[in-house]
Amino acid sequence: MFALRDFTIIKRELMLIEVSQMFGIVYSIQDPAGYGIAKYIEGVTNAVSHRILRGIESYFIKDLNSYLAGFKEDVIYFSFLDKVLPEVDAYIVLSRHSATSGIKSLTTHHTGNPTSRAEAGGEPYSLAISNPPIAWLFLRGLHEKSEMRGLKDFSVTYEATHHGPTNLEKPITFIEIGSTPTEWKNVIAQELVGEVVIESIRAYYRGEANSCIPAVGFGGTHYPENFTLRALKQNECFGHIIPRYSLKELRSSQDRLKHIINLSIKKSSLKTSRVVLSKKVGSIVKKAVTEISDELGLEVVKG
Repeated sequence: MFALRDFTIIKRELMLIEVSQMFGIVYSIQDPAGYGIAKYIEGVTNAVSHRILRGIESYFIKDLNSYLAGFKEDVIYFSFLDKVLPEVDAYIVLSRHSATSGIKSLTTHHTGNPTSRAEAGGEPYSLAISNPPIAWLFLRGLHEKSEMRGLKDFSVTYEATHHGPTNLEKPITFIEIGSTPTEWKNVIAQELVGEVVIESIRAYYRGEANSCIPAVGFGGTHYPENFTLRALKQNECFGHIIPRYSLKELRSSQDRLKHIINLSIKKSSLKTSRVVLSKKVGSIVKKAVTEISDELGLEVVKG
């Protein structure tokens, strides 16, 4: 039997283990959305100035066990993060989101170029390491707070995997405000996203994402409503989401298709346990996904 004193010691040790995870919260000083979110986080936490290589402005936030750092480069070219933040375990990127539709949005996603196109940073046919639980906490926080803060006209959604950087050795997750300069400079949106980042990191340390089911998604659009709804209602936390338009190109080569399916499943901060296949992915993709999932012992569900 453990004495009460022994249990207290064990509990304290477990708490120390939980917060040993360290985040690097990063942004471009030239991005009005990312910069505004960062300034909010700096202002409401105990951020202390801390020198970081290449950082134009940088801080350490003790109560979040995180660094906050702004760089001159655009966020899609943050391939240097491993070198300047070697002590962190995962990256959170504060960013703007652009879309020709101009739809107001609050989004989160992981990075990678599933196809031959790599026009926005990173390498072709390459995926970064996803972080399903933190993206899940972001999505839930954005969904809840957008209604509370009067931003009901903003769409809250996952985005499919896209753009760079793709070569980092640690998980990277984007959280964004879209889709025009008007929204990027919206102070309420900036504060909302800042609050979500702070609260999500604290929730992560408390283990509130431990029960989520790590999943990957194949199919759907760039803004995959089906996977977003499943994450909000069914406790699935998605890492990589490979949309229908990427799969359409990949299915012309079985080797490349299987390569991206394998990367989607394996490049994750958590071991993937579920694969969700959207409608209209086509028989070639469905067969490849099912075969690889069976080999890896993963559940495949229709979504």
